[in-house]
Amino acid sequence: MSRLRAEHLSLGYDAAEIVYDLSVTIPDGKITTIIGPNGCGKSTLLRALVRLLKPRGGSVLLDGQSIHHLPTRDVACRLGLLAQQATPPGGLTVADLVQRGRYPHQGFLQPPSQTDAAAVDRALALANMSALRDRPVDSLSGGQRQRAWIAMTLAQETPILLLDEPTTYLDLAHQLEVTELVRRLNRDEGRTVVMVLHDINEAARTSDRIIAMKDGRILAEGTPAEIVVPELLHDLYGIACDVHAHPASGELYCMPRSGRPAATGWRPCANCPGFGVKRVCSGYGGTAVLKDVSVELPAGQLTVIVGPNACGKSTLLRTCGRLLDPMSGEVTLGDDPIHRGSHRALARKLALLAQGAIAPPGFVVEDLIALGRLPHQHFLHRWRKEDETTVEAAIGRTNLANLRFRDLETLSGGQRQRAWIALALAQDTPVLLLDEPATFLDLAAQIALLDLARGLNRREGRGIVMILHDLNLAARYADQIVMMKAGEIVAVGPPAEVITRDALRQVFEVEADILTDPRTGAPVVVPLRVIGQLLGPEPARETASLAVATA
Repeated sequence: MSRLRAEHLSLGYDAAEIVYDLSVTIPDGKITTIIGPNGCGKSTLLRALVRLLKPRGGSVLLDGQSIHHLPTRDVACRLGLLAQQATPPGGLTVADLVQRGRYPHQGFLQPPSQTDAAAVDRALALANMSALRDRPVDSLSGGQRQRAWIAMTLAQETPILLLDEPTTYLDLAHQLEVTELVRRLNRDEGRTVVMVLHDINEAARTSDRIIAMKDGRILAEGTPAEIVVPELLHDLYGIACDVHAHPASGELYCMPRSGRPAATGWRPCANCPGFGVKRVCSGYGGTAVLKDVSVELPAGQLTVIVGPNACGKSTLLRTCGRLLDPMSGEVTLGDDPIHRGSHRALARKLALLAQGAIAPPGFVVEDLIALGRLPHQHFLHRWRKEDETTVEAAIGRTNLANLRFRDLETLSGGQRQRAWIALALAQDTPVLLLDEPATFLDLAAQIALLDLARGLNRREGRGIVMILHDLNLAARYADQIVMMKAGEIVAVGPPAEVITRDALRQVFEVEADILTDPRTGAPVVVPLRVIGQLLGPEPARETASLAVATA
């Protein structure tokens, strides 16, 4: 008998129905991954399975009993949840946060025991966070913060783990480490794992079973070979996909097709300002993260910055966006130093989508997007027809018309991310800086966003600089890739020249095959292992053809 199952679940928030009459059985001792479009109910289902959301109909059964009839401490000793976009209280260190995972095992007013301390130490080591245990959580990079939350969940030491987007914000090496950790916990300790993932390739590589959800219902479930097929992926996401077979291992690898043809006869915009970064040192609290960095981010091109967590990518973008003052050196936009002049004038030239932005409470989607027009308004001239037209265009471009009056707090992570992207678009600037814009987005939404970015660049001449962890998307869409490590620029150039096996070894400490997409000619990274770990077969060769199944 399965320890965890749901029967005829109906779930929602306020007036919004999200999940409809859903029944599912979670196999014991297996890794089950839930995939599907943004807003289909993946995270909502996970919250119901762990008793954070009360069903409107149906029930969740844990060990044969209704989970809502069990004591809270009892549930917390059996189920551990890594939630999406968790926010820690201010002032906590990493060790403090991880220690909170031990609360279900402690009595009232009972201090931490030696068993608790050992569990915290083990969780920190498993998440590769021991060296950062005394760092404040709010000083960490996005990837480091995600690993701290993973460590807290591991410290709970539950036989069933529910992980909502566990690889969000993680670089290639840490993604591999986390998925290998999940496999090890399942294989060596027999833990049952349920994950929500947007990365189809991670799901195929890691899972025993995949559940495909759409519109609040289960569309299909089965093994990776049964689910990761072009026809089903098209039904699920509404986008055509090629499914490749690795020439050496046979491992399935999905590559979504672009929804728009690339513009022909394109030339970089001569009138758009580019960035000049000249010998910049920048950081936080007197500690330099960027170390004497110099780089040109050309006018009117699409530049993607890649690199490991905490290498300085976001710091570089924040310095270019004037959210950080450089300790030394200078950043120019066109001919003008970025840190001179008014903030309002700069906000008419560039828009910045920051990582992990938090919306004011009580805002609906339209309210948030309208904030993008503030730099264009004056004290006595607040809202104009031009503002309305621009906001409507931003809503349309991000496919948010049916969500415009929804409270932001009721949205999925991907829907909320699209609202933030729409705000940046509503600012209507010649330059866009986007920090991990594809975070939380489903397969189709990622392609739609990057097609939109390329269209803004090719058809409207806007300069775009973005940070991406997905090297395959970076290779497909970038004119120029800037690769960073440890606060320094290690390579700049076209994707095929920068994304190589040697670069992945040196910068990400990952062994990978570099294949070629037969449709686009772009490099395709197939990760094999973190150096020093045994995650897969030996590398095949530098380039190879792909066997392709198409819809």
